[in-house]
Amino acid sequence: MRRGLSLPELLLVLVIVGTLLGLALPRLAVWLDWAAVDGAAGDATMAIAVARQKAIAWGTRTQLVMRAETLTIDTLGPLAWGRWRAYPGPAARGVALAVTNSRIVFAPNGIAWGASNTRIVLRRGSRSETITVSRVGRVKRW
Repeated sequence: MRRGLSLPELLLVLVIVGTLLGLALPRLAVWLDWAAVDGAAGDATMAIAVARQKAIAWGTRTQLVMRAETLTIDTLGPLAWGRWRAYPGPAARGVALAVTNSRIVFAPNGIAWGASNTRIVLRRGSRSETITVSRVGRVKRW
């Protein structure tokens, strides 16, 4: 009884595996872009919701500062803004961030301060996602 594989059999297996990987890698890259952008959008919407709920629950003004590296939630103290919590930003997932207003401030009733909506665009590769925060604090993912 023979043990192991011959060289032609090993080469045939390597050719088949290489061909399958060559076909699967472009689709895998698209899927990885989708997963990274979706995760970053989930992180951003979670940070918006936490900042808004903190403002409502504690009855104080709360701000979310969105940067590529960090998403920070600050609360207004007697004299100045103080850092409450920081989360990793979209750059941690390799996602680019473009935002119209990097600072979203919520009043104690949950309504955002400012004159207009905030538009957040997250992009990696061919995948992008847009998040809009209205003045009344509603969040919509596109």
